Amino acid sequence: MARPVKEPHLRMNIDLRIPVTAEQKEKLMAAVADNPNGFAAWAREVLLRAAEKRVAKPKDKGSVSP
Repeated sequence: MARPVKEPHLRMNIDLRIPVTAEQKEKLMAAVADNPNGFAAWAREVLLRAAEKRVAKPKDKGSVSP
């Protein structure tokens, strides 16, 4: 039986590639070793949470963002 078609706004059809070192990849994979949803779901959640936090944060004119 085929899986139902997703709504267009729910389709994840764009890849995000991030270069990392072997050590960084090892650390990231260790962080999700027990995550049943896998690396992509975990990374998406972490990145989106950080992005929302940064976008919602009022800008301080005296600071420089990294």
